[in-house]
Amino acid sequence: MLLLAAAAVAVVASGCSAGAPSAPGATSTTGTTAATPSAQPQGSTAAHPDAAFPATVAGLPVLSVAGADELLRSGRLDGQAIAVAGYYNAMSLPCPYPGRYVGPLEAWCRMVAFTDSRAAAQLCVGSGNGMSCGQPSGTNLAPWFMSETSGDALSVLNGGPTGEPAALVLIGHAGDARQWQCAAATQSACAGAFVVDRIAWANGHDVPPVAPQVGSVQAGTPVTPRMTLPQVAAATGAGEDLLTAAAMRAGDVSAVDPRWNLAGDNVVWLVRSLDAAPASAAGDPRPETVWLVDDATGKVIVSQPLQVAADYRPARLWQMATVHGLDCCTGDVLAFYRVTAADGTAVYEGMVRGDASGGQDATTYGGGYMSTPLDLPAGGYSVAAWLAPYSGGVAGAPRGECSTRVTLPPLGDVRLNADFPPGGACTLGPAPSPSPGP
Repeated sequence: MLLLAAAAVAVVASGCSAGAPSAPGATSTTGTTAATPSAQPQGSTAAHPDAAFPATVAGLPVLSVAGADELLRSGRLDGQAIAVAGYYNAMSLPCPYPGRYVGPLEAWCRMVAFTDSRAAAQLCVGSGNGMSCGQPSGTNLAPWFMSETSGDALSVLNGGPTGEPAALVLIGHAGDARQWQCAAATQSACAGAFVVDRIAWANGHDVPPVAPQVGSVQAGTPVTPRMTLPQVAAATGAGEDLLTAAAMRAGDVSAVDPRWNLAGDNVVWLVRSLDAAPASAAGDPRPETVWLVDDATGKVIVSQPLQVAADYRPARLWQMATVHGLDCCTGDVLAFYRVTAADGTAVYEGMVRGDASGGQDATTYGGGYMSTPLDLPAGGYSVAAWLAPYSGGVAGAPRGECSTRVTLPPLGDVRLNADFPPGGACTLGPAPSPSPGP
């Protein structure tokens, strides 16, 4: 069997790395030197013996990794921002194909350090006989740099796996909505991931906000916006409280915040900003707001708190397609889905996300470890599937279309497979085993 996108090396410092933890739990790891959790973080800039980090960035007090870890474990970082200083290092790992779906915030095939001491963040040590590597010791926040993160973690590392860890101040949060793109068995671990909004300071220098280059998930081509970062900040009124802003195809927004399901190729900006400082203790985490801004008009489309509402209970809709009579995996013919809500609004239209597998005379799209589900409110939907030639980022005329209606229950996992016989229309039904979940 030929398998496209089989895992070989995972670049763990990039924004698009995926992985799965060996067991549920927070992404941070704590060794015997960890502090006992308390109501308030005990870490401060004084807790960093190896370098003088700034006391504040972007109006936020800078905490130690140990102090940030206490907040994460208490649940006080859900949808809330903090600034944390530490030493960062990451390396790529050769990993076999996992044989199951892997969510965007699961720590499979990942070695990354963000610790309070430079020595603890050193992942590899060279010797005359080669190099020995291991996970960081002590308390480790293990940050996630995602596609929308302001700042590039790879740019601050040098010297390869045995090089010096980078001194960074990161602004980030936990309780990210992408936890719902993880499988049910690993959602709690994904909820504990420390997701970076912005690199605020690196190796002795302030780092201003930048708009990261986000490519189209649909075509793999760069997204070129009309607006500039200052214009986006002005549109939201965020000003100096802007953390990150990334331009992307509207149909790709749900890959960053699955609470918004849009369709179309128009460009929008996904923006995160700090809310007003709370009246309580100055060291408390700050709430964040996430915005959508229309790049064509400069108008705010919608905004909502970054913190996921307690009553948010979406269903996961998994997509697959099996095409008979099509040799795998040339990529010149792809499978597409369109999902429409009861009011006629298209909540997804595009190719089946994920890898392609198969052999001679049969190809399956989706169902593997890269097959991100759609997180949708419970209710009824119309689903259509079809095939189309695909070249240079452009889809040709559709053929073999079929459709069905589905009802998605709260917290349900609904798996669909579009089965295409040679030269005929497809039929939509339950996805065959094995399912995309673990």
